[in-house]
Amino acid sequence: MSRRRPSRSLLAIALFLSAGCAKETTGFPPGVESWDDPAAAPAEWPEMPSVPGTVALVTGGRLSTGTTPAYFWAHGRVTLAASIADVWSAIQWQPGVLLAVFPDTQVDCEPRVGVEAGYEVSFSVREIPNDFGDIGRANWFVVNWRADATRDAAQAVQKVNVKAQKVDGTTYIPLMRQSIVVVAAPGGGSALDIVRHINARNESEVSAGDWIRLWVQALDAQVKGTREALIPSSRCFP
Repeated sequence: MSRRRPSRSLLAIALFLSAGCAKETTGFPPGVESWDDPAAAPAEWPEMPSVPGTVALVTGGRLSTGTTPAYFWAHGRVTLAASIADVWSAIQWQPGVLLAVFPDTQVDCEPRVGVEAGYEVSFSVREIPNDFGDIGRANWFVVNWRADATRDAAQAVQKVNVKAQKVDGTTYIPLMRQSIVVVAAPGGGSALDIVRHINARNESEVSAGDWIRLWVQALDAQVKGTREALIPSSRCFP
C-alpha cells in the first residue's frame, strides 16, 4: 500500500471492501539482485543527482506478462553523504520499521527474523491494516525482505543488495515488491538505485515514486541519527 495515502472517498472505500478477504501465496525467486537492471533499459532510469539527498525519479507502468500482473513502477536514484558501511548498518536497524512499514501509521505488524537461509539479513513482516476495522484487519499481507553485502579482501563493504516481495495475504494487493542497490558514489558517499513495483487499488506511478522518496527520507534520518523525529515509536519493534 502507498506510504502516502490519497484522500479516502466513498468509491475508494467501496473498492477496498469489494476485495473481500481472499488470500493468495506468491513465490519469491531466490537472490538479491535488482528487480530491474539499469543496463537493460537505461531510458527508464534518471541521471544520478549531484546534490546529496535529492531523489531523481522515472516512473511508468507495465502490462501483464505471463503470471505477472500489470503494475506501476518507479526507479529512483539518490546519493547519500554516508559510507556504504553506514548505510548497511542503517538498513539493518530494527528491520520492519525502516525497510518495511515506515511511515505508514495505518498498519499494525508482526515481524519474524531469519525466515530464509543463505542471506545476511532475512525477515518477514505481516502487515495488518487498521483503518477499516475488522474488514481491514482481515486483509493482512506478508512481505519478505532479504539483504546481502559484498565485501573486499579486507572485509570492507563494497556493495549492498536488498530485495523484497509480498509473498502472502490479501488479493487486494496483486503485486508489491522493491529492491535497493548501494555502491560507493564517485567523490564520496553512497549511490542508491531503488526499484518499486506495485499493483493495488489507489496506487499509481505517483505513489510508487512517493514510496521511494519516503523510504530514502527514513534511511537518511537513521544514518544521521535523527530517526526519532520520524519514527518516535513502532508497533513492529520496540
